[in-house]
Amino acid sequence: MHLRLSRDAERPLRQHIDELVTRSTALLFILSVATVFWWWQIDPLLESWLSSLPSVAAEGSVTIYDPHGWMSTRWSMIALLALITTLPFASFQILSFAEEGLLPSERKWLRMVTLGGVGIGLFSAFYWWFWGYPMAISSAGSIGGVNGINPNYDAVLIFEVGIGISWWIFLATLCFIALTLANLLSLMENEPFDVFRVRVHLTLLFVWWLVHPSALEGVWLPLSILLVILPEISLRWAPSGSFSSITRPPKPVFDSEGELHRRMFAMCHCEGACPSVPSSTVPNSMGWLEAEALCLDPDARDMLLDAVIHNNVGDLIISGCNGTPLPVEYRQSLSEVNCRISGLEWLDHKTDIKDREASILAISNQYKD
Repeated sequence: MHLRLSRDAERPLRQHIDELVTRSTALLFILSVATVFWWWQIDPLLESWLSSLPSVAAEGSVTIYDPHGWMSTRWSMIALLALITTLPFASFQILSFAEEGLLPSERKWLRMVTLGGVGIGLFSAFYWWFWGYPMAISSAGSIGGVNGINPNYDAVLIFEVGIGISWWIFLATLCFIALTLANLLSLMENEPFDVFRVRVHLTLLFVWWLVHPSALEGVWLPLSILLVILPEISLRWAPSGSFSSITRPPKPVFDSEGELHRRMFAMCHCEGACPSVPSSTVPNSMGWLEAEALCLDPDARDMLLDAVIHNNVGDLIISGCNGTPLPVEYRQSLSEVNCRISGLEWLDHKTDIKDREASILAISNQYKD
């Protein structure tokens, strides 16, 4: 399927690859600088965090039982801090590179997930390290402590568990935000195996499999199940379609032969020259989208194409014309998604409100609800 958005510019593949290489090089440079900086600062930072642990841990001793494991953990902390430092720049690069080829709802989803997910996820991880994790260590020491015996804490295990839970919190937050925004933007349906929903879950589960530490091997599966279940449970109370550009989505209608149809009516005002009807005139089974001038406004055309694709629209009816004034590339894009264009041509014919309502009623009677 080859789609052309209104603002797309034809560029050779080599140019896209060169842009990707340039952005990746800049990102790797920032990551390298951040890695060197945290390598220089990691020892006092770890010592400061260990000294800030609650009294239950301070009374015991933090011991390094595995020097090689400690080196690995130390570098894991350096990598985690370097990634956190680089995330704002990485988010900017991802948005700049991907936005040109996305539909309006997909572009909005990516922007909100990237900025909101990264921000909330980082705040959650910060809260975990400075309040949640010390509180968990204090509670574990109080509950499992034995009188007269001082506990010993493995430094490697402490940091491995902290790093693993940090990743899990970040991925769970990102999953919840991604699914909630997809629901608000009407990018996915309320089906358990919706393609968009499955992609989000599989991607985040794969990342969780890559980054989970060995200290959490025994609970990897339960945490993976929670990574899927908790965002889905939270999604049940989230509204749907609130951020969608479409005013009313179409409903599937069967004709007399049992064929399924999804129709949408595009109320194009043609910059005020075309007669209009209120949305209440159009049957509820037919989708409704309003635009000032589809021929002149590329953003409105992309919004309409977006609605057609994500609602599987098979018949598009335009109020003012028959679709011929639309750009050829745009009509080809609609044809690629098996959407037929027709129009009422109110701009070329003098009609009153009763005539317009009758023409819409005639279209709705073509199919049997």
